[in-house]
Amino acid sequence: MSRGRFALRLPTVTPLVVSVSLACAGALAAKPSIAAEMGCAVNTPPIALPEPSADSTLIADQASLQNEVAEATGNVRLERNGQALEAPFVRYNRNSGRAEARDGLQYYRPGLFLTADNGDVLINDETGEFNQANYSVLTNGGRGQAATVNALGAGRFELTDANYTTCDGETKAWLLSADRIELDRTSGRGEAFDTVMRFYGVPVFYSPNLNFPIDDKRHTGVLPPTFGSSSDSGFELAVPYYFNLAPNYDATIVPRVLAKRGVQIGGQFRYLYEHHRGEFDGEYLPSDNEYDDDRALFHFEHIGQLSPNVGIEANYSRVSDDEYFDDLSNGLAGTSTSQLEQAVRLTAVDTGIRFTLLAQDFQTLDDYDDDNDNLDRAFSNDPYKRMPQARLEMLTPSAPFRVGLDAEFSNFRRDDDIDAFRTEARPRLLWGMDRGGWYANSEASYRLTRYDLRGFDDAENFTRADTGDDDVITRDIPQFTLGSGLRFARTFNDGWVQTLEPRAQYLYTGYEDQSDIPIFDSGVADLHFDRLFSDNRFVGSDRIGDANQLTLGVSSRFIEPESGRTVAKVDFGRVTGFRDLRVNMPSSGEVGYGDRGSDYVAGLELRPTEHITARTTLQYDPDDSRVNRAVATASYRTDAGYQFDIGYRRYRDYRPLREVARIDDDNTQTTLVPGAYEDLEQTAVGLRAPVTENLDVLGRWNYSLEESQNVETLAGFEYRPSCCWAGRVAWRRYVADDDGSMDTAIMFQFVLNGLGQFGDTVQSFVDEDVYDDEDRGRSSSSSFDTIRFP
Repeated sequence: MSRGRFALRLPTVTPLVVSVSLACAGALAAKPSIAAEMGCAVNTPPIALPEPSADSTLIADQASLQNEVAEATGNVRLERNGQALEAPFVRYNRNSGRAEARDGLQYYRPGLFLTADNGDVLINDETGEFNQANYSVLTNGGRGQAATVNALGAGRFELTDANYTTCDGETKAWLLSADRIELDRTSGRGEAFDTVMRFYGVPVFYSPNLNFPIDDKRHTGVLPPTFGSSSDSGFELAVPYYFNLAPNYDATIVPRVLAKRGVQIGGQFRYLYEHHRGEFDGEYLPSDNEYDDDRALFHFEHIGQLSPNVGIEANYSRVSDDEYFDDLSNGLAGTSTSQLEQAVRLTAVDTGIRFTLLAQDFQTLDDYDDDNDNLDRAFSNDPYKRMPQARLEMLTPSAPFRVGLDAEFSNFRRDDDIDAFRTEARPRLLWGMDRGGWYANSEASYRLTRYDLRGFDDAENFTRADTGDDDVITRDIPQFTLGSGLRFARTFNDGWVQTLEPRAQYLYTGYEDQSDIPIFDSGVADLHFDRLFSDNRFVGSDRIGDANQLTLGVSSRFIEPESGRTVAKVDFGRVTGFRDLRVNMPSSGEVGYGDRGSDYVAGLELRPTEHITARTTLQYDPDDSRVNRAVATASYRTDAGYQFDIGYRRYRDYRPLREVARIDDDNTQTTLVPGAYEDLEQTAVGLRAPVTENLDVLGRWNYSLEESQNVETLAGFEYRPSCCWAGRVAWRRYVADDDGSMDTAIMFQFVLNGLGQFGDTVQSFVDEDVYDDEDRGRSSSSSFDTIRFP
């Protein structure tokens, strides 16, 4: 026997060579960076991971070789195929590739490190058995102890009498104890059998079989449950189960227990292909104990490309009854839903041409009880079907003169109301020139419209006399616009840039009496700076506003030189009319235009820093000396996660006045009041803040100044006492019905990192959206925002 530091390199094809050395033979790979992406970070293994090699290298203080069997003692290290085994004693058989280690060993291979009392390893095929082991899964921070660890090859391991956690420290926040645990690094999954879950040492859950991820990929398995309570449904518990069916499609099943109502089953299926993507969503609650009937929801959406020039969009939503969202949604966004769209749209485009084919219907959830047909038609909560609507847009690419044609055919249908075919053509002649510092454009068009009315016998409160005793109504209106603008810019000594962009537009639209045309898809548009330069003060085609007017406006921006950020932007403008306006919506409460022009419209946007944004829009009526519309918001956000929002908005004549009567405990009846309109005035405050490294809080408060009532109050927090688990709580009190009645909900969620990922902060628990930068108008309704105006 020789004494000293031995390095034995055991190549696969050359004879065994034994040599004496004072240093390790060969270069060792640098220690990889170990970062747990799903649980607490594990300690970097104390031994290095070697480069992958088919040769075997044995390094030891003392070694002997006899009959192809090497015995090494002292500080022994064996390397092969990217594996490292270190122990005080190793016996290695070169022929079989078997290595026996005892007296305490360390074994390191990509993704796994363990220590054990002793082990028996077939190092050639990466199999073996380790006794009384402590292991670490380096890909997700998983760790634990096991009586035995069997390496089965191909990245598979079987642990007996074992436990598993992603928590560090002596006291584990959560711990799985199981008779047997199987880990498969290829699939990224772990499976535990006859399992007890302990939370800070207290048994809280038992499962005969539990599947969990051991990396950060998508995996089939149970997602963290959500539970809570609401006044409508009582105690609630939802346990999502995720199916990773393929790289491009997946599914989720969500059983949801509602103590007062029963058991609801929800689900989602998503798919993604090269040119198509979409999803199916559904919920089903059989025999709702509170409603005495089955409840259901179905939603489908799809967007795709059928060819390089043809695209398709589809959206279909339906619920079983009008009260579905009021009863089964815990949020204001759901309870304020009044229509569900059901539509398919095909779009074909080519150079200078676009063709769109639309089939559209709606499910209306809130019907108005109204005997005034004109009022109902102007502010209908039950939109017309378009079955179908075809639109053709053509424009020549020539310059400066271009010729265009807009043509449309619509088939409007609505139960118990008058129906119509509307055919429209609008030939156009355009001219434009842009020289950088100035531009000018002009357009002359002639709008030809024909209505073929039908269904008089089915229409309630509507007769031929309302349309002048005509089944066919025609309309032809000429239109001319001429616009121009200037672009000025100046640079200050410190590099700041100010722009000044005045613009003007003259608009002439011929007058024609349109009072005998029913309202199918038209309405009053919100007035803002860009809208001042529109060619019609209404939206839709049933009303073409007469005009002989001049619009003047000016915009100015201040640009910071270092970042190029627009620090301030100001808009101001008004329409001046040269004759009284004669075309109007029936029973309309429109604001924005008087007999001789529009309101003054001003807008201000400030971004003094990267973290602060403020926006204000003001609409002032000079005839009545009053503010018709005002919106103001300010937001402060930091990279550290702090966010504070404050907002205010006011609309005059926001919508027709509604009288809401409660029929019984579950139902209300809404009636529109002719000639009366509601104002809207609301304030909102929102806050998100990481109070400490482990605690985030969120709060939101929406208040109606007009009704002197809270619209929504929300408070929530996420607590992360360690890197391996988090708890989330959210409390909401919100308007749940048209009569202003309130509902309260409180929801809880626990996330055990390493057993499943479902959101990352309290924001995801109460939805990610923040205040929408774009004003969504009078009928706005969105998911939860930090500041949200319902």
